[in-house]
Amino acid sequence: MPKITSIQDTGRMWKEFHILEVSFDNNDKGTALAKSTTPAYQVGDDVQYEKNERGGIKIQREQSTNFSNQNFTPKVSNTNQSEQIARSVVFKGAIDLVGAGVIEIKDISRFVEQHLGVVTGAVSQQAATYASHFNEESPF
Repeated sequence: MPKITSIQDTGRMWKEFHILEVSFDNNDKGTALAKSTTPAYQVGDDVQYEKNERGGIKIQREQSTNFSNQNFTPKVSNTNQSEQIARSVVFKGAIDLVGAGVIEIKDISRFVEQHLGVVTGAVSQQAATYASHFNEESPF
């Protein structure tokens, strides 16, 4: 995979993009567009690129697990994110009930814990399931 050996700002712009001259260790070079004069790729990065007939290049950085040179914020796992969304939904419902005068503000945390399992699909210990609450047969 080619490595970037040089990145030079040409001082020219195209629309809102800076035009950069980029050179590689395989003796190839071309012009790239970037939103700033310091793009996401740097000298020394291993990259893949496509070059068009006019010398314009589109750079794709190597996908690696080495994030030491990058500002990396790990994403929240889907499970944790789903639970946080569910908790927010139940909390919003509790706030609405407080506004309607159905429950008191001091009961919000108990309400959230009691009903979170219903929203996530895991019935909480205190919440009763529909089947146990309504045990009659359906007329349909």
